[in-house]
Amino acid sequence: MLLFDFLGYIMTTWGELMTPKAKKIIGICAVVTAVAVGGMIIWHVIVARRPFVFAGTLETTRVILTARVASDISDIYVTEGQMVTRDEALLRLRCDTYKILGRQIDNDYERARQLVKRGHMSQAEFDIMTRNKQDNDLKLDWCLVKSPLDGMVTTKFREVGEIVAPGMTLISISDPYDIWAYFYVPYEMLYQLHVGAPVTGFLPEANDRSFGGRIIKISDQAEFTPKNVQTRQERTRLVYGVKVKFDNPDLTLKSGMTIESTLINE
Repeated sequence: MLLFDFLGYIMTTWGELMTPKAKKIIGICAVVTAVAVGGMIIWHVIVARRPFVFAGTLETTRVILTARVASDISDIYVTEGQMVTRDEALLRLRCDTYKILGRQIDNDYERARQLVKRGHMSQAEFDIMTRNKQDNDLKLDWCLVKSPLDGMVTTKFREVGEIVAPGMTLISISDPYDIWAYFYVPYEMLYQLHVGAPVTGFLPEANDRSFGGRIIKISDQAEFTPKNVQTRQERTRLVYGVKVKFDNPDLTLKSGMTIESTLINE
């Protein structure tokens, strides 16, 4: 008790001796110290314990259609940004050469069919005629380019009148509803993830609007962090790719956008 009484006496005496200005300065310092300590406690409890946020670039299923025969383009039925359905006509090639050849082959095929019935042509010769007809008919079918999926026309590479050769690009189609992103995670996190697990993504540009998703693939081989990661230290880390498909009912998500996720829903 004597010690506490002595300390109390010292503090009381010191307080009486201090000027009002000194007391004010000490009070301000005490408040600043309290705020700083409180801020550190809040950061440790809330920020330091917050799960790490991964970022991925959104991609969609994209199909690039190419010419299968050599010809000039006679018609283009779609424009960029237009929604199309599976088997919808996108573009037509003129294919005059195959049309002329087709008429001759059809006439030869009909004569051959009559001859083989009467026994004036061998079956082997008739099979060759049949094969030639089927080959030309197939090429004529290729002159009408159709969409292989429901989606959106993203790029129109050619214009009416251009001559194309087999393999040249014509139109690209993407499915904006089939959208996903790859996130690259360290090895020690893999045990917490599994295919089919629900994932929530956040779009920073839309006030962190959330989008539901699920993990559809986890890479079984480690790789270096992609080059677009900013720091050299992160780029040299070995990570595993986790593919997440997101729901996109109103087409807010678009290819090339960045989406963020903790990958673990708590």
